Amino acid sequence: MGPNIDELAKELANPGAANATLNFKLEYRTFDGDLPGADDQDSLTLTFQPVLPFKLPNGNNLIFRPAFPYVWDQPGFNAEELAFENVDSFGDIPYDLLYSWQSGAWTLGAGIVGSIPTYTDLSSENWTLGPSFLAVKTFDWGVAGLFPFHNEKIGGNGPETSITSLQYFLFYGLGDGWQIGTGPTNSYDWNADTDDGWTVPIGLTLAKTAAWGNQLVKLSLGVEKNVIAPEAFASDWKYTLQISPVVKNPFQSNPPASPIDPATRAALLAPIR
Repeated sequence: MGPNIDELAKELANPGAANATLNFKLEYRTFDGDLPGADDQDSLTLTFQPVLPFKLPNGNNLIFRPAFPYVWDQPGFNAEELAFENVDSFGDIPYDLLYSWQSGAWTLGAGIVGSIPTYTDLSSENWTLGPSFLAVKTFDWGVAGLFPFHNEKIGGNGPETSITSLQYFLFYGLGDGWQIGTGPTNSYDWNADTDDGWTVPIGLTLAKTAAWGNQLVKLSLGVEKNVIAPEAFASDWKYTLQISPVVKNPFQSNPPASPIDPATRAALLAPIR
């Protein structure tokens, strides 16, 4: 059972693979900066992100990932009062739509990323859109890859937005569905001052893929630290708990192809005694 659950764990670490999941991510952030009271701020975000893959007639995948965040105690600086004010609210809805295909041990992809404004207290009031690309390689020991993307304002009433990002990830299999690795997203804000353009985190994540009764699920715990960030105010530490049940895609009658054969998948889904 060990090697097969490890193959599934590698699939779930690959954003170009055809597995439908329901991701529930809880993030606790602390903040830092030069503004008065910046290092006393923190926030909590709960994000629901379904991953909906569609297997196309040519064998490739079309994968849609919208995200729906709700934030508690998001700090914002009131320049008139010279103090922070905290807001509880839904945020904008980011999404990506990726077309992916296999090329040997590589999963390659191209698509778009964007965000939809919710016009809430935390909304940017901007529509954004930009290109994305994916390159992931599967090894005997795990997976590694790059996911560069760009968001550009295409409409709305908010400030100008032009941000280029690069997510790199590497996950090493420890056996029995366990993985350890990293997957931070570096970004550069083209509209910021030169010294404040970069946000560069480093981090570590521990993940476990397992069967809970008849339900396959991936659990992960992660921590990140921004080693480069805007000086006035920015996120400092981020702690993440994510629960990702693997589900049948409600928009596709046939399950996606998988390197795990049906008999093995059925065995993984058998109740644990």
